[in-house]
Amino acid sequence: MKPDLYEQMFETLQSEDFGRTFWLDKQGDLCSAPTFNNGDADYDQWDYVSEWTELEEIVDLGKLFDIHRHLVQNQMKNQLETV
Repeated sequence: MKPDLYEQMFETLQSEDFGRTFWLDKQGDLCSAPTFNNGDADYDQWDYVSEWTELEEIVDLGKLFDIHRHLVQNQMKNQLETV
């Protein structure tokens, strides 16, 4: 089983609403990958959320913004704790 390097490098957040795992990369860009039924993420299929082209399929953009806000807040908290 290959190690989840993404989970070791970045804080991830799983969303049942989207069926995806989300994280911020080193540049702060929102990334995602499909989440398998067992909870593992398919990091071979990761993408940048900013490159999503079919946003009309997303029923609730508010949930996507909530995910982004949560990840940004945790990233800021972690940065402040290391200062």
